[in-house]
Amino acid sequence: MQSDLARFGGWCVVAGVFLLVTGDGLTTFGEPNPSAAWPWLYLVAFAVSLPVLMVSGRINLRRPTRTAILYPPLAALLAAFALSTMFSPERTLSLRSLGCVVAIAGFCWYLTHLLEDERLADAVWIVTAIGMLYLSARVIAWRIAEGLDQIPLHIPTVAWDGKLQLTWVFNLFAPFLFARFIGEQRRWASWLNGAAWIGAGAANYLLLSRMGALVFAVTTIAVCLANLGYWKRWAWLMGVAAVGGAVMIATNLRVFAFITSTFFDRSRNPGIDLRQRVWGEAWHMFLAHPLFGIGVGTFDEVAYQMPGTRADLDFHLHGWHAHNALLHVLTESGVPGLAAWLFLWFVVVRALVGAWRSGGR
Repeated sequence: MQSDLARFGGWCVVAGVFLLVTGDGLTTFGEPNPSAAWPWLYLVAFAVSLPVLMVSGRINLRRPTRTAILYPPLAALLAAFALSTMFSPERTLSLRSLGCVVAIAGFCWYLTHLLEDERLADAVWIVTAIGMLYLSARVIAWRIAEGLDQIPLHIPTVAWDGKLQLTWVFNLFAPFLFARFIGEQRRWASWLNGAAWIGAGAANYLLLSRMGALVFAVTTIAVCLANLGYWKRWAWLMGVAAVGGAVMIATNLRVFAFITSTFFDRSRNPGIDLRQRVWGEAWHMFLAHPLFGIGVGTFDEVAYQMPGTRADLDFHLHGWHAHNALLHVLTESGVPGLAAWLFLWFVVVRALVGAWRSGGR
């Protein structure tokens, strides 16, 4: 039997996960003025859980986790980031960014220890599915109230600002929800994950994000191909999703036509030219600092120092990026950073392939 202290720590983790996934902070649901709320409440819940779970003996931070294979590539990546900071033309800004990266790495390390507890991991995934259902329902309701023909820009959440951040959140969790729908043995939990996956897909589509819709489709196909041996478990959900998608398209053909017809149309999709300009500027920044880069976390400062730059002033020091992960890492941390980044993903993919070949679901 778990002690009350261990149980309290578990509830703190569950609360933190819900706040993190939904993007809600210290506010009531549907807060009309997100700026009046505090988006970092989830960190308080996790911070409280750490000493409580350690004292109760529910977690042991000295015990290696199943993700320990990622420690060497992550250490190499952090070392490359540190080198980029040392040689950065914006050293102070890069040092602050490096501190944030280290804090994020520490937070992820703590999460891996939490997920070693099977009961806690199970609760985390259930709450994640509930949180995604809540967030997707909120987005769908907001889009219907706004009018589906309108181009969405913002939704009044506390943390997730704009449609692009929301599509990132949906596409981050959607393949995990779908995979857990396939692998979950409890019917109610399987259906919960399936419903959350459908909600994420519908919300993603209604956000009119071209790349978001494409990524959702690609990850879904990838999960299906990785689980061909269990096709009976996911085929019916694909059928339900196909029927629901057809109904959504038929009820508003203008939305579907906008997403498909503007994907490669420069005249109606200014993002194409914008990205090509940003890629060119990022490449020139890399050529100016090829060995160690411009410094981790300094892209949205150094880019505005480029002669003739057309970077959006609204994003100066507010997240302007290279619109390409590999190019962004290369620009900020140079060749060592890109090599460490590729090594990290090599280790991840090798582990996934190994798990797939072993027949794990």
